[in-house]
Amino acid sequence: MKPLPWIARGLALTVWLASLPVTADSELNTPFFSSNLNPLVQVYGLPTTRGAVLADKGQWKAGVQLEAANSFAFDDNANEAIFLDGETYRATLLVDYGLSDKFEFSIELPYLSHDGGKLDKLIENWHDFWNLPKGDRDDFPRDQLNYSYQHENNVLVNLQDSASGIGDVSLMFGYQLAANTQTEWSLRGGVKLPTGDADELTGSESTDLHLGVYVSRQSLFALPSLYAHANVGLLWMDDGEVANEVREDWVAYGSTSLSWMVSRVVSLKAQLDFHSAFYDSRLEEIGEFTAQLVFGASIRASKNTVVDLSMSEDIVVNASPDVVFQLGVRSAF
Repeated sequence: MKPLPWIARGLALTVWLASLPVTADSELNTPFFSSNLNPLVQVYGLPTTRGAVLADKGQWKAGVQLEAANSFAFDDNANEAIFLDGETYRATLLVDYGLSDKFEFSIELPYLSHDGGKLDKLIENWHDFWNLPKGDRDDFPRDQLNYSYQHENNVLVNLQDSASGIGDVSLMFGYQLAANTQTEWSLRGGVKLPTGDADELTGSESTDLHLGVYVSRQSLFALPSLYAHANVGLLWMDDGEVANEVREDWVAYGSTSLSWMVSRVVSLKAQLDFHSAFYDSRLEEIGEFTAQLVFGASIRASKNTVVDLSMSEDIVVNASPDVVFQLGVRSAF
């Protein structure tokens, strides 16, 4: 895996955003809280997307994010075989606290559930309506759970019974690098702790570290209603218990988003999340660069509370779930 080209591209995008010179509207225009819920990726420490704006000194921010992801993909070659058919649900409690004018501390506590689900029929009907390919979904039973991966005749992942539990807790920090009236730069990093269960794919049983550079920009193209964000970073993963034989040590990740504030209470958003391969594999499901498009809206429910409604699609087919439905509620106090 060679993350440096992707880091260079991400840094170029980040510099471009900042070169164009954050407000009370930043909460309404912050990026969607998202990451790849591919069953074999979400167990490791890929950080969820964040903006560059940090909590003020003494300020608390708290939120809950609910996600439902439907996956269907299968592939094989001479040495490997993978089958991902099921639904993954994640509920995450988020807490941020401003330690000073420049430092923020955060914790993310996820709860995960893997199940056959109920979305297969809906997705098949959607594909039929728009005359989209269904990827051989019709050849398999609906609403079954089968997350499996085999490498050189060794079964490294095999989850076919419903499972749930606490996921891997993440402890994170944010440091403000620079800020003016329109642009803010921050450094964000953290550690993912091995609190989940690898056998149930609620965690990797590894301790992973990440660090990235983030920029948020108001008034894009001299339009005060447009906001933009970008980030790029590196993830290092320790030995884990999920397909560790083919796991990469380093992963490059990043995101970019655009928010259009159509009123004082609604922002429409489009976001692209991406990362390099997590595994040394020739299968596109786990061994290729991955990108997913997230789109939706954020709605101000009260002075200090924002509701996020979003949906994601796999731009690189099969490398992330077919579709993810997301609901988030965030408050600052």
